[in-house]
Amino acid sequence: MTTAHELPKWRLILALVALFLSSMCTMGDLVISPIVSNIYEAFGDQSEFLVNLGITGPAIVGLPFGLAAGFLCDRIDKKLVMVIGFTIFTISGVFGIAIENLYYFVFMRQLATGVGWGITNTAALSILADLFTDKGEHGKYVGWYSAAMSIIGALLALVAGSLAVSGWQNAYLTYIVAIPVLIMLVVFLPSFPPVALNADGEQDDADEVVERTWWRKLVPLSIQVLVVACCYYVMLYMISIYVTDAGAGDEAFTGMLTSVMTVTAAIGSFLFGAAYERLRTAVYLPSLFVIGIVFFVLAFAPTPPVIVVSLGIAGFAWPFFFCYFYSHCTAISPASKAGTATSIVAAANGVAVTASSYLLMGSIAATGGTSLTVYPFFGATLVAVGIVSLAIYFWKRQHSK
Repeated sequence: MTTAHELPKWRLILALVALFLSSMCTMGDLVISPIVSNIYEAFGDQSEFLVNLGITGPAIVGLPFGLAAGFLCDRIDKKLVMVIGFTIFTISGVFGIAIENLYYFVFMRQLATGVGWGITNTAALSILADLFTDKGEHGKYVGWYSAAMSIIGALLALVAGSLAVSGWQNAYLTYIVAIPVLIMLVVFLPSFPPVALNADGEQDDADEVVERTWWRKLVPLSIQVLVVACCYYVMLYMISIYVTDAGAGDEAFTGMLTSVMTVTAAIGSFLFGAAYERLRTAVYLPSLFVIGIVFFVLAFAPTPPVIVVSLGIAGFAWPFFFCYFYSHCTAISPASKAGTATSIVAAANGVAVTASSYLLMGSIAATGGTSLTVYPFFGATLVAVGIVSLAIYFWKRQHSK
């Protein structure tokens, strides 16, 4: 295992910069976001199913590759897994619209932000778990990675939107920046071999209790991630539906709300490390109640100023859960299974991204209402999860004394 303390400071800094910049793969969809309407227009006379697959399909395609990457990260050099994943992203991103053909577009999209995302997201977080074995330190850098991801996503969308003004295909030029990032990953990332086993086939540093119980702890964590993330992504990715139902503004207002949530999420991510070091497993609990309450506020007070402030608060609260589950999954698993644990919670998070739209639209259709009338359902779900999680937390504290 390669840890941060084994690396010269300059090498660690450059490795982290490369790793943080690689999160552009996770945020690669934001290059496409400004030109979605252009894509529908360009391929308007062809299969709508395929167009939809090209735009939203990568989230599902990436899941099995993320799980496979977790399996590989526990068995081969994590740097190799990372470089392979980012190479796939770079090539398929840069040449993603080299041929203006629907089948080509769909295929390259699945490679770039499907296969590429699935592999690199798992590999990057597995590498952070190797670098920083102290829980507090690990949490801090997971928070910084999340903050970098938010900032890079905002920049990608800004650049892509600006380039698309002179022709929608030009948005793809944004992916060229991945080339120097790939070079940095190759040059500056050290090797991260799998955890060594002793002559008896056991980890040298394994805790036997963790070895026996990690699956039992990871399953409820993954279920919690699926439920909580699904609710939050209803707010994040489907906010335009809410704005329309509330009559609160136009597309510009919706875009501004997404920017507000991105910026406040970055701030929350920077603060996560310090909070995690102090609160440990309780760090995420307030975020469940805060985001749950925001759903109620949005449902019953749909005015522009309230919406802006409420979504800013929700965006700030989200990283305290997002960074928590990526930090905690490696804390409850043996070192030799860190990649697998990371890939499982990442898969739960990925499923939530796709499920969120179906859950919102299905709820509206089932009730005959609007997003305003079903938002309390999501708020109540988060508050209920918060109450159960709080009770379990205090029960564990009481029985650990």
